[in-house]
Amino acid sequence: MTLEDFYSFIVIYQIRNISDAAVELNITQSALSKRLRNMQNELNTALISTRNKRQLTITESGEVFFRYAQTITAQYQLLQDELRDYRTLQRGTLHIGSVPVMAQYGLTRKMSRFMHDFPQINIRLEELQGADLLKQLQNQALDLGILRDVQSQQLNKSQFEAVNLDTDELRVVLDAHHPLAQQATLTMADLTDVEVVTLNPGSGVYEKMGSLFQQAGITPNIRFTTPHIETLLGMVAHTQRVTFLFTKAAQPFLTSDFVTRPFRQPLISHLQLVYPRGTLSQAAQRFMGYLNGSLVNYSSLK
Repeated sequence: MTLEDFYSFIVIYQIRNISDAAVELNITQSALSKRLRNMQNELNTALISTRNKRQLTITESGEVFFRYAQTITAQYQLLQDELRDYRTLQRGTLHIGSVPVMAQYGLTRKMSRFMHDFPQINIRLEELQGADLLKQLQNQALDLGILRDVQSQQLNKSQFEAVNLDTDELRVVLDAHHPLAQQATLTMADLTDVEVVTLNPGSGVYEKMGSLFQQAGITPNIRFTTPHIETLLGMVAHTQRVTFLFTKAAQPFLTSDFVTRPFRQPLISHLQLVYPRGTLSQAAQRFMGYLNGSLVNYSSLK
């Protein structure tokens, strides 16, 4: 039985005449009569009585069928309306995971503007460490992920795509009175015997820092790890320890007690928006446009 069958019976019920109902439905009388016969055969019950040729009589079974036909067609219309709302961005939820740097890169401001323009689209944001964020993306538990390129490179390139949102530079952060603060730039050789405190593994900073030490053939003296920049800077202040941070991410937390020094060869990284291929909804596409100013220029994950 089809929706057309339900709609047809509703019209028959309301008009009580096959010929007039056929006109209303814009089909032939014979087609409507055949449709009615097929419905009754499928249900193995009579829905109408034709003893009065001028006006049909609805049987008790027909009364029951009419009530269900109304419910089914009304529910289908609600389904259509709700799906249309999703297509036209009138409703929906975006589930987004991000490393905890949204505010530093101006993304909360852009997110707020999106929420203002699309008040029916809700956002569920989870700020996660890199390893947890990668796991959520791989399990397809997120619509979008915001993370650093050093982290996104761990994802399967055939399954995920990414677009660059911002560029940042990895620098060494020191107490303002640290001996190395007198140098305009640093090399890894300058950090050979220095105590290091750092963000946790999975932060992107930890991985980038580890790669630098490995390439220089130096074993880092890592004394302390934490997920929080504020705590990290507290461990650097008034000591000879150093840490590594991306400039824009660290800027809101830095005071005159600290200085940052670039490497002689600048170390550039990208903050990226990542999503599984083939799953980008219209709401996610529009949200991406608010973050990077483009709805269509997506680059492959590199």
